[in-house]
Amino acid sequence: MTERNQLNCHVLSNTHWDREWRYPFRSYQMDLVDFMDRLLDILEQHPDYRSFYLDSQTLLLEDYLSIRPENRERIKCFVMEDRLEIGPWYTLPDCWGCPGEALVRNLLFGHRDSADLGGTAKVGYTPFSNGQISQMPQLYRGFGIDSIMFYRGIGKHIAPSDFIWQGPDGSRLFAFRFGDYARYNYYYLVYRNGLFGRTCSDRDFKWCGDETPYHVATDQQQDRQYGWLNQKLSLHPDMLRDAMDDAVRMTEPDAQTTELLYMMGHDHSFAAVEEIELIKALVKEAGPNGEHIFHSSLLDYMKAFREKVKDVDLKVVTGEMRHTLKEGLWTTLMALILSCRLYLKQRNAQVSRMVLDGAEPLAAMAWITGSKYPKRFLEIAWRHMLANQAHDAIGGCSVDKVHAAMMTRWDEVETIADELSRRSMRDIATRINGIDKLAADDIQLTVFNTLPVERPVTAELDIDIPIKDGKPMMENFGVFDLNGTPLKMQLLRAFDYDPTIESGYETTLQFMVKRHRVALQLEALPACGWNVYAVRPMAEEKEPSSSLVKNETCLENDYLRVEVNANGTVRLTDKINHRVMDELLYLEDAAEFGDPWNRKFPEGEVPILSKDIVTAKTSVVVSGALTSTLKIEYSLPLPAGKEGTQRSQKLVEMPIAFDLTLHKDSRMLEVALNLDNQIENHRLRLMMPSGIADAVNSYADGQFDVLERVIKLPNSDGWKEKPFPTHPMWSFVGVSASGNGFTVLEDGLTEYEVLDDAQRTIAITLMRTFGAFVYGRLTPGSQCKGPHSYRFAIVPHRGTWADAEIPALVKAWQTPVYALESTPTKGTLACRHSMLEVVSDGLQISGIKQAENGNDLVVRLYNPFDDARKARIILGMPVKEVTLLTMEELPLQKLNLSEDNSLELPIEAKRITTLGIKWQA
Repeated sequence: MTERNQLNCHVLSNTHWDREWRYPFRSYQMDLVDFMDRLLDILEQHPDYRSFYLDSQTLLLEDYLSIRPENRERIKCFVMEDRLEIGPWYTLPDCWGCPGEALVRNLLFGHRDSADLGGTAKVGYTPFSNGQISQMPQLYRGFGIDSIMFYRGIGKHIAPSDFIWQGPDGSRLFAFRFGDYARYNYYYLVYRNGLFGRTCSDRDFKWCGDETPYHVATDQQQDRQYGWLNQKLSLHPDMLRDAMDDAVRMTEPDAQTTELLYMMGHDHSFAAVEEIELIKALVKEAGPNGEHIFHSSLLDYMKAFREKVKDVDLKVVTGEMRHTLKEGLWTTLMALILSCRLYLKQRNAQVSRMVLDGAEPLAAMAWITGSKYPKRFLEIAWRHMLANQAHDAIGGCSVDKVHAAMMTRWDEVETIADELSRRSMRDIATRINGIDKLAADDIQLTVFNTLPVERPVTAELDIDIPIKDGKPMMENFGVFDLNGTPLKMQLLRAFDYDPTIESGYETTLQFMVKRHRVALQLEALPACGWNVYAVRPMAEEKEPSSSLVKNETCLENDYLRVEVNANGTVRLTDKINHRVMDELLYLEDAAEFGDPWNRKFPEGEVPILSKDIVTAKTSVVVSGALTSTLKIEYSLPLPAGKEGTQRSQKLVEMPIAFDLTLHKDSRMLEVALNLDNQIENHRLRLMMPSGIADAVNSYADGQFDVLERVIKLPNSDGWKEKPFPTHPMWSFVGVSASGNGFTVLEDGLTEYEVLDDAQRTIAITLMRTFGAFVYGRLTPGSQCKGPHSYRFAIVPHRGTWADAEIPALVKAWQTPVYALESTPTKGTLACRHSMLEVVSDGLQISGIKQAENGNDLVVRLYNPFDDARKARIILGMPVKEVTLLTMEELPLQKLNLSEDNSLELPIEAKRITTLGIKWQA
């Protein structure tokens, strides 16, 4: 700790603005208009009101200006004068609840919007996430930000209040850990004392005096709490000296410089001109030291800190910030947000992929081939998604109306993504020269691969055969490549269908088709490109194909054998590595009497395990040589809800259905789970004993990273908050040891645990439902009643996740191919083409988009591995130059492009790399 001659106390005016939480957006928006109107008046009328920090987000300004567009120039003026500090974020996300690329887009929108309003406050103010992801240092550095301020996920036992946080790639930030009383230290310790005469712990209202509360007494707004008809702010100077002394005593011992930061704001708190008088009174009470207490700004504080910290050897801390609270108060991790309303997390992941892995790469392909890039529609989609990723929204800890509105926004994003994908495929197919490669009577099938790697895939597609004179034009058909070789195909079902043809010029036309749902084995689809196939008549196969179904309870291919046990669990044999995993896919159900942030259950409760109490029925759903599916069905009797301090005696049957799908050449077992939840106050988990008894760590992917976490919990006797056995994941989780690995791929769930048992059982939370909510209000939607669907894949393998290239595997599993059926088209594009191919040893693409400047194609890659990897990037377009960019899309250096339109790109371990490709139209 440094020698201190004199402390400088920076008092910062600010607020924390949840767009929607305890009330829906429009309710808070009206409060926001009142708040901003008053703030602008204060800044205008009181030049001595130094500055106001607007919570690091710009969406609240977008919401305000949608009502008060006439105040745009007023805001811009104050931003340019550094009296209103805005950005760098668009919304305040829970970083575990969104893909890494969404965090980059969030910062891009925040920077763009704040720049349009006068400038961006380049400070990493980040107290809004329940912990911090490992790659936050690199993300902030990618936007020219050298600092981060937060409190959840870090404690005194980990670091002092000022330290260096180093990310997995080596990026470093000045890090600030808010101490006791978190981001409202001055608000509770000084502001309330000085303006209301109330101490920190005094939160009881006495129905007397000349302050007048009110509430709506009729039925219209029973959920709305009391407000004030009038509320008086008046100085209480007699309380100030002790209050400020307490604030300094709590802050100073842990600080590494003489610069101390005091935050005046609270949730939805308004600016008040009395803040100035309060600081003046503090200065007066402090006597000779008063000149060192002053109204400041976050940028002023950072400038002073950087100057003072030059001579300080700060502690370096690494890793993700998910530490629980050992000592202190108000700075708990609250990690259980991961399992609140998991249907929101699922929808978020699925819709995000529709944009990132569908609409955007397809729009980029269409743009390069001659279409206009749909920038505005994609922007609308992203703003909806980012609004839904705000921490109290995606956290699932808001009132029901908030989460209903989120689902509507996601529906809009899905519509945009689907329509943009359709239009992009249409535009590209129109430009393909299919007519010279296909016969006149052929049907053209154009299949698109949006991943930047060449891939084989077994895809399920709908192929329509027109009906003429009551008969299909092709009684039997096949799908052929352009060399005339038939593709392996399996008919799943067929039915008559009467589509319409829609046009902006002609009235709707109708015709009849025979629609065939087929499984089609596609080999070597071009990377980020397309391939044309011909649908034409072929003779019916006389010899029936063999099936992957061996009997009603068994599937088998060359790699895996799947057997269903009588209790509904699965025995999986890895034929290549000679391993057997048994009792996979049982369900565990336990009581949940807590709330969004806390888990509570009866002492001594023993969870209910499906494998111990059910008898399952198994049936064959699909039988064929390319793909086969078995269905497992049973009813799971569970306590209906909560009775007093225990689970109820009444049992309700929960219908459970698993679909197990095995493809011919696949090394994974695909699992679909459908259930109908009518149970209250419970946690339901899917359990998979890995059989890897000597595993010490679990691994799971996160945002631009794969993280290993110790399975055995540390001793935490006496801690305020015990370490959590559950952890975040994004798309896979697994364990490995002694040369063997077991990985589960999943689709949108965000919480897992690896049990410290002999089997190293992986537990994935399916739902955690409860009735309690903050301030005693109930939210029925948090019981998550109704049908739920889940998707998994089980992958036994040799070695670690890196050896098995799990990141590439899960990306391919989650990303469908896109296909368009038409008559042969007459254009100039080749029938097979790749726009962009990344040849590498497992490097991943997170985004393909038009640059913010509207001219270049931006491609973002990342290396999730612990060692450096090299990529060869092959470009299938005329290119002028390729530039290495920051994440903010500022140029760093031009890269050398080979004569064959490719470049070699080394990427260091855990590094995120952004390229700008200037192409020739």
